[in-house]
This record gives sequence, structure tokens and C-alpha cells, in this order.
Amino acid sequence: MWSWLLRFLRWVEEITLGPRSLQTSEHRNPSEAPSAEIFFARSDVVEKTPSNDAVRPGQFISVMHKGRPYWALFRCPCGCGDVVSLPTHPPHNPRWRIEVSVEGRPTLHPSVWRTKGCLSHFWISEGRVYWCDDTGVEPWRARSDLYERKI
Repeated sequence: MWSWLLRFLRWVEEITLGPRSLQTSEHRNPSEAPSAEIFFARSDVVEKTPSNDAVRPGQFISVMHKGRPYWALFRCPCGCGDVVSLPTHPPHNPRWRIEVSVEGRPTLHPSVWRTKGCLSHFWISEGRVYWCDDTGVEPWRARSDLYERKI
């Protein structure tokens, strides 16, 4: 009878505290996790969306339109070769937010969890890629497995 409430509370906890993998590592956000190598050394800003062939590994591209961020493009850091294209403008939901450090390195909010292909799940913080434990699992399957284990 109370299982729906427990599932709801776990869902709220997951949203507010971040991904499980960072929590299990005793880190609630990428800035608290051990440092990884810098994968994206800088964020390139362009006004025209480049073709997928023009996006190089390790290159993070922020496409601007009328002075506002429009898209984020980069090759998946897992090495599969796919170009990840994320909206950073309304009316898209979800949409991502890009921050650039003083050194020019990108931070992307929220995490990226690919629902096709490699199914990578990761955070980008100051050019570093932080992998989540549920990489390689479909998001809907990972969440249902989590609820089944906990309840």
C-alpha cells in the first residue's frame, strides 16, 4: 500500500541529490569527485551549427543564435564516435545549461544520459568527464531496477 509513496520519495531524493553513482562514491556532485583528466580543454563558440563530420573528438562546441546559447555539440567521450547534440534554448525540455570556467573549460548541467547507442551516462564539469555507474543501462531500466532493489 505504501510502495507508491516510497517510490515517489526515492525519485525525489534522486532528483534533488543527483545520480546514484556519485552518491555511492560518497560524492553528491562532480566538483566533489576525484579529479579526472581534462577531456574538453575549451569551449568553442560558433554561430552556425557545424556538420557532424566537422566535430572533432575532445572538441566542445556551443552554438550561439542571436547572442544566446542554442546547442551544445561534442563527440561522446566514451569513444563510440557519435556526436551528442543537446538543446540549450527554450522551448526544449529538457535543455542543458553551459557554464565556462576562467580557463575556458565547459561545464554542462544536468548530466547526459544517452538513450540510444552506447547508453553513456556522465557529467561534464570544468572540461572533465565523470562517469556514472549506470552507464550502459537504459534510463528506464536503471530506475526500475533501483526501485525493485530498494522496495
